[in-house]
Amino acid sequence: MIVGWIARIVAGLYSNRRPGEVAAAIATAVLLTLIPGSNLLWFGLLALMFFLRINHAVALVFIAILAPVSSVADPLLHRIGHAVLTAPGLHGFFTSLYNLPPAPFTRFNNTLVMGGLIAGLALWVPLFLIGRIAVMAVRTHVVPALAASRPVKAVTKFPLVSRLIGATRHWMGVYQALR
Repeated sequence: MIVGWIARIVAGLYSNRRPGEVAAAIATAVLLTLIPGSNLLWFGLLALMFFLRINHAVALVFIAILAPVSSVADPLLHRIGHAVLTAPGLHGFFTSLYNLPPAPFTRFNNTLVMGGLIAGLALWVPLFLIGRIAVMAVRTHVVPALAASRPVKAVTKFPLVSRLIGATRHWMGVYQALR
């Protein structure tokens, strides 16, 4: 079961014809990890993610990896959120927004939520561009070099690894058939 799950993630990473789908998944995962969870804004963005053409497996893996370390950014996110929420020109807008029925459940008036949203949106395009370049580099240079190396060839002879390779090939075929 775990082998199949890992194989789907690897196949999903490698089978997308467009590196932009993986790059968008990485950028979206960073956005979601900068916003504290347990509010309507976070769940709304998570739900929206599943309607976008991105690699969902990569996004979920990056969320799982980045979530435990995202609290390191909290002091900076607090300062950003505080600056935005206390800006005199936005006071009327935020008051009107808060009076809308679902808005308080988004916790947009929390400095960490607002700071995470602003920082995540500001980082989205640069992370997308960097992620796209990185995915193309990994696919064209790193993966072929690793596959040709002696240690990788030795590891592929183990039964569990050969099963993982077979499952990955199967799921890559499934992803290619869906295109």
